[in-house]
Formats: sequence, structure tokens, C-alpha cells
Amino acid sequence: MGADRMSVVTRVSQSANFSKVAVYWLAVVLLLSPGSFSAVGYSLDIVQVKEGESVLTYHGRILVQAVDGGILLLTPEGRLLPLAPAEIVSVSRDSAEFKPADPEEVARWWLKQLPSGFEMYQTAHYLILHNTSRDYARWCGSLLERLYAGFTAYFANKGVTIEKPEFPLVVIIFSTREQYVAHCRAEVGDGIEKIQGHYNLVTNVVTMYDLTGSGGTATAAQIARFVQNPNVRQSIATVVHEATHQLANNCGITCRWTDTPQWVAEGLAMFFETPDLRSARGWSTVGAVNQSRLDRFRSYLARRPDDSLITLIRDNARFQSTETALDAYAEAWALTYFLLQQKRSAFLEYLKRLREKPPLVYDSPEERIREFTEILGNFEALDAQLVRFVSRLR
Repeated sequence: MGADRMSVVTRVSQSANFSKVAVYWLAVVLLLSPGSFSAVGYSLDIVQVKEGESVLTYHGRILVQAVDGGILLLTPEGRLLPLAPAEIVSVSRDSAEFKPADPEEVARWWLKQLPSGFEMYQTAHYLILHNTSRDYARWCGSLLERLYAGFTAYFANKGVTIEKPEFPLVVIIFSTREQYVAHCRAEVGDGIEKIQGHYNLVTNVVTMYDLTGSGGTATAAQIARFVQNPNVRQSIATVVHEATHQLANNCGITCRWTDTPQWVAEGLAMFFETPDLRSARGWSTVGAVNQSRLDRFRSYLARRPDDSLITLIRDNARFQSTETALDAYAEAWALTYFLLQQKRSAFLEYLKRLREKPPLVYDSPEERIREFTEILGNFEALDAQLVRFVSRLR
């Protein structure tokens, strides 16, 4: 399953996981201006919350506190916890600083949420929780670390300050597709049947399953044969695509609690999703033409409406419809590739503007268009440049 179709469902699942946020916080946003939110610093915040007859205590960092008392809390494991005023018993601040949980603490927390039989495999930047073979966890860890190296090197070489992830990058791998579907259905919905992995903005976790079909018993030799099969390249690209979402949101390129247009999030993920399975280090294919996206965009050109770029930028609607999603993904890749190759400085400034927005404040279509054109130029000229640029790609 391609990352495009998978990500359509993934973004829907992320919205579903944000349902508690959406129902409460979007109502707040309608009532308040961005200045009504107070972004709180890095002290350790303590929030007591009613759950049934019990009172639970959460420690974390308050990202947003609305004037009516609602809170968005960042937990030490890196989860986003939205709390409505009616739930909150008390809020206090400790003199200690907020500190992210260490990898062992994060692993213990997540292992309690998972079925029995899961183990931890740790790399330099990733915390992999798996019930697959150790060899498969090790192979995934190597793939992800190479992506991390390529992703961070690409932006650092362009003058972007890369932030060290505040939290361990958690990846959960189930040994079979059936286990993945059963465990994640409540999180993703029925769309889980059509996907091979997903990144959750709320939990900050990538979840997937053993792609080899071995039932969690794959050896290093079996994995080596598996990756040589050209038919599995797109499946591996799916893993890379979702891991790129996680990297972008943890290394300071985008921010998971601000309004990142979907064309930006998906365009960046597709820019990096071309798997580099030959190199033992790095990610030499960063910036390579994504042939499947290019082919799709070229086929779209024959029926592409004049306002296509505008509809891509102004909202996320085209990504949410099965009739328009594939073309939207292709156009998002083409636009992102064009901007990174031809208008890099302006595009990086645009990304900076997006990630510095107030938490949970969502722009109107008019504001999205205004901000885009202010930084990147008018649509008519940009559209002509984009089509001309794509026509020369090979």
C-alpha cells in the first residue's frame, strides 16, 4: 500500500485522536483571539484531574492554558493531554524544571499499554518496542537511524537549526498485520485495514508491523532477501514516510501542536520517502526525484484545473477525499520538491513562520493563501514556474 493512500487514513486517524482536542479546543479558538492563549514556560506543572470517583495527578508542561481554564498538557513521555475545565481539580507549579522521561521510563510506560511479549530495542535516537524478532527490530532501527542522519544533515546543510528531539522517538512494531489492526483499530478506525503504519500526532509514536510476513520470526538473512525484492520498495517507503512525519515534528521543522497545512506535512514526508537501501550510512537519496509521485503529477496535468494550486494551499479538503487525494499528494510532492530546489530560502522562511504560530490556532483559507503568497509569491507566476520545472525532471 502506497504511503499516499495510507496517509489519507493516517491524517484522519490523527484527527480522530485529536477529537477531544477538537471538540473542546476548536470551540475555545472560536471564542478567543491568538493572544488569549498563554504559552507557559518550562516549569514542572502539576494538574489534578477527576476521572470518575478518582482524582489523578499528571505532571508535565502546560503548552496552552485557555482563559476558561482548559489546558493542553505535554507529558514527560511526550504525549499531548487535552483537559477540559470540568475535569480539572487543581493546577500548581513545582519549583523543579520540567524534564522529559528517560528512555527506560518511556519504555516502561508504553510497555504497560501494549500486549504482553513486547521488548525494548534502543538505538541512538529511537526507542523501538516490538514483539518481532530481534533481527527485524535491529533492521528497522538501522533504517530509521539512516533516515535520521539524512534528514538532519539535509536541513543542517541548508542553514536550518536542527533541534535535538526532546523525547525518545518511539516506534512500536507488531509481529503480524492482524495484531497491528486489532490493537490500533480504536485509534485509527476502520481505515486501519488499508494501511501499513501510521504516525500519531497526539502520542508522538509511529506504529507499524513486520512487513516480511514472517509472523515475527524474520532472521537477518530473510530480511536481506526481503529488501532485495523490488515489489516491497513502496512498503518500505511507507515506513520512511511516517517516520519522516515524526522527525519533522521533533527536530524543529514542523510542530505537532500548531497548524501545519497538510500539503506541507505530506510534501516533506514524500521528499524523504525514497528508501536508500544500499548505503550502510546516511541517506544518499535525499532530494532524488520521487518517480511515482512525478508520474502521477504528470498524468494529473492533463485534467488539472487552473486553481489547483490555490485549492491545495487554502485547506486540506483534497487530501480527505478518495477522489482527489492521490492527485493532491502528487501535487504536494511536486510543489515541495520545486520549492526546496528553486525557492529554498523562501520556503524555509515559510516553514519557520508555520512552526512559530500559537498552539491550536487554525488559520482560515484566506489567511493560508495570504501568508503563502506573502512569502512565496503570487499563484499565477508560481504555477507557471512549477509546471515548467516539473516538465524538465527526469
